[in-house]
Amino acid sequence: MIFRRILGFIPLIFGITFISFMIMHAAPGDPTMMFVDPSVQIQDMAQVKANLGLDKPVLVQYFFWLKEIGKGNLGFSYVSGQPVLDLLWERLPATLLLSVSSLILILCFTFPLGLLSGYKKDSFFDRAVTFLSFLGMSLPTFWLGLMLLLLFSLRWSLFPTFGFIDPFLEDASLWARAVSVLHHMFLPLLTILIGGLAGLIRFNRFSIIEILSQDYIQAGRARGLSERRLLFKHAFKNAALPIVTILGAGLSGLIGGSFVIEYIFSWPGMGQLGVSAVFARDYPVLMGSILFSSILIMLGNFLADLSYSKIDPRVRIR
Repeated sequence: MIFRRILGFIPLIFGITFISFMIMHAAPGDPTMMFVDPSVQIQDMAQVKANLGLDKPVLVQYFFWLKEIGKGNLGFSYVSGQPVLDLLWERLPATLLLSVSSLILILCFTFPLGLLSGYKKDSFFDRAVTFLSFLGMSLPTFWLGLMLLLLFSLRWSLFPTFGFIDPFLEDASLWARAVSVLHHMFLPLLTILIGGLAGLIRFNRFSIIEILSQDYIQAGRARGLSERRLLFKHAFKNAALPIVTILGAGLSGLIGGSFVIEYIFSWPGMGQLGVSAVFARDYPVLMGSILFSSILIMLGNFLADLSYSKIDPRVRIR
């Protein structure tokens, strides 16, 4: 099954990279404009394009890029001249730390809040959670990030405005570096959580309300089962499967959204690198970021599919 799924990734990768490559080259702008200088002649600019392979048709450039990918070569940055693979490996840990941390915290908050909100329907707790959920859903993520940055970093100076770790702590103890990373990560992580929790809590609440009205729950109450057992053993498992489904489908938004957050908070991850590559028209770096992000999203969806059989033994992946 795993082998079949991996084979299924191949046409997806081809489709994603082909469409991205075409859109990227159809956008206005020329990467060689960064080399513009009064002393550079037109013949020299033509030679620069030839050296970068930009003088060939777009399809030829794409197949040449695929050929180099098959060799494990993602190319070199037009801006820094560094290998794209090295740049991505340097940024990947920061992106994974932010994305995985936000996913774990979303799971930790979504299930208990949605469970209790659905169980205590129409209570003060349910109304408060509902209000906060609608508030979180109505706030654009980029605007929320900018407001948090303005308030907590620029006005109150409680959190840093950029970076991953304080530079003077590079040789400090592991604990000191971990605290510094958490300090830098708090605001971007909070921004992702507020946007990611809102919809999932509402969905989990509706699922719990529907499940608690099912006949087997009423039969369990008639047999004298405790509310705690009905809620956490029977209702919780049945409500978990659709949440995992939505999380699997929403991983693309989670990772894509973290790219915007990384750029706003200058978090040194793949997102910041990719957005900077867009502005600089650094095609190799941009395509490398798209390729890595696509692989991460497909792996995330694959792990979500694998978790179905653990939550519900009736589900079998084919």
